[in-house]
Amino acid sequence: MTGTQLFEQDQAERNTRWIVFSRLAVVSYFLGVTVFLQFRAVGTLSAEYLWISYSFISVIYGFSIFCLVLPATARRRPLNIIGQSVSDVIFVTGIVLLTGGIDSVYSVLYSLVIIYSTLFLGRRGGLSIAALSTVCYVAIVHVQPSGIFEFLYDEGIVPGVELTRGYILTRVTTHVASFFIMALLTSFVVEQERKTQRLLAEKATAFDRLDLLHRSIIESVDTGILTVNLEGHIRSFNRAAEEISGFTFGEVFDRSVEEIFPGVSDVLSPAGSEERKRQRKRLEILVRKKSGADMVLGISDSPLVEQGVKIGSILIFQDLTPFKEMEREGEKNKQLAFIGQMAAGLAHELRTPLQSLSGSIQILRRDLRLAPSDERLMQVILRAKDQMEGLVRNFLLMARSNLGRRAETDVGELVKDVIESLAVGSEWNPRVELREDLGQDLRVMGDPAELRQVLWNLMINAIQSMPEGGTLSVTARPDGDNGEARAVRVEIGDTGPGIDPVHIEKIWEPFYTTREKGSGLGLAIVRRIVESHGGAVEVQSEAMRGSRFRVRLPRHVPEEPAGQGERIEHEAAAAAGR
Repeated sequence: MTGTQLFEQDQAERNTRWIVFSRLAVVSYFLGVTVFLQFRAVGTLSAEYLWISYSFISVIYGFSIFCLVLPATARRRPLNIIGQSVSDVIFVTGIVLLTGGIDSVYSVLYSLVIIYSTLFLGRRGGLSIAALSTVCYVAIVHVQPSGIFEFLYDEGIVPGVELTRGYILTRVTTHVASFFIMALLTSFVVEQERKTQRLLAEKATAFDRLDLLHRSIIESVDTGILTVNLEGHIRSFNRAAEEISGFTFGEVFDRSVEEIFPGVSDVLSPAGSEERKRQRKRLEILVRKKSGADMVLGISDSPLVEQGVKIGSILIFQDLTPFKEMEREGEKNKQLAFIGQMAAGLAHELRTPLQSLSGSIQILRRDLRLAPSDERLMQVILRAKDQMEGLVRNFLLMARSNLGRRAETDVGELVKDVIESLAVGSEWNPRVELREDLGQDLRVMGDPAELRQVLWNLMINAIQSMPEGGTLSVTARPDGDNGEARAVRVEIGDTGPGIDPVHIEKIWEPFYTTREKGSGLGLAIVRRIVESHGGAVEVQSEAMRGSRFRVRLPRHVPEEPAGQGERIEHEAAAAAGR
């Protein structure tokens, strides 16, 4: 059931109660007059008259109560009002007969019945009740001279009036004309009122549609919009604002905007309009969502004006965090491009001299018999040469894209291979305890040599962070949702001192290192290789409890689009040819 239908039903019930209470008021007045005459003018009213009057009043009371206790469905029907209108005409006719017939002043009650009938039943209903009232009044005029109801009248109540033909004609003509004029005038007023209501309803509907369109536009945009009053309290908050901030409109309504977005008051400057036009700018502030996550908010304001008077401000804002991430990614790509150019130059400028130097030293070492002191110097030269070759190799590994041929690779076998190599190498610390936990089905699509380099770098870092000994834990498990493993997750942890929170965001940057002999390229290479395989790497560290690196490698890696990696390779090839 629609709202309009419910309103019409409630209106019908109110109309019914209004008619009943009006009838009760009239009959109560008639009862009061009758009782007054009975006790104030003793002997004036006959017992037969009083009996008929009180019986008639009782009937009217009973009928009114019956109309009130009818079921709601019956009270709402137009037939109910028609029945009450017809009954009221009969009741008025009875009252007129009891109070003097053609000379009764209560004949004015016919007009009241006609008025409410026209109001509730329209012009046709009003004219029908006017016609019925005319019939009843004419019947009274024809019956009264016959003397049938002569016992109802008393000379003490109704003064004798000679009922001449002209007098009767005048009374009938006046009453009949008044009945129909009242019905026509009331119907005219009702029609005008209904027309006005219809126009108002159309205007209200158009306004509601315009308001709905306005709200739909505000709610549909992906930009956060809120309004504040002159005191800085929030008055509106659209859907995008809720999604960006995590707060609902109910949670922020009438709260200070400074509570939700600290620092935004700098935008709401009280400067004049001309000065504001010169100073208007987009402010970027760091705020915290309801969830506790930080975000960079770009926000600007416009004055909220009503009839030329400023009543508040409109704040328009966006979450710039993804764009800032893209900017950081762009900076990282610039660094990679720079490193690629450096690597290409180093490969050309250093590899050839290093090879010549290495070959010459090996020939000299083979043909010469060196003293112990000279032998130590020779070892220093060879170690320096190896470090330079390793640095050049790391440069190339960091800068190039994934040039290796990807094939199905078992990460578990790579982990075992790296552990075996570390155990017999010079980097191993015998005071480190190894804990290995490898699951089943650890196959991914990737370059075995590059993935081995990732594991090697992470394990070397873990061992070097525990010079006094500790525990190196290596875990590899299938990773996925709903029982379907779409990736392999490798975790490498240590029990070293952990990473200082000041440094944890910078450890992935090239050349950033806190170790005296570190090159700062190990973790940058790890990130570069993992991301080129479509994976992700992250770190979790606690002071004095160690660090844990998590690497997630998807089983199927999409082909890398031509982009920065190819550009670096072309630059490297061009540089090597110079």
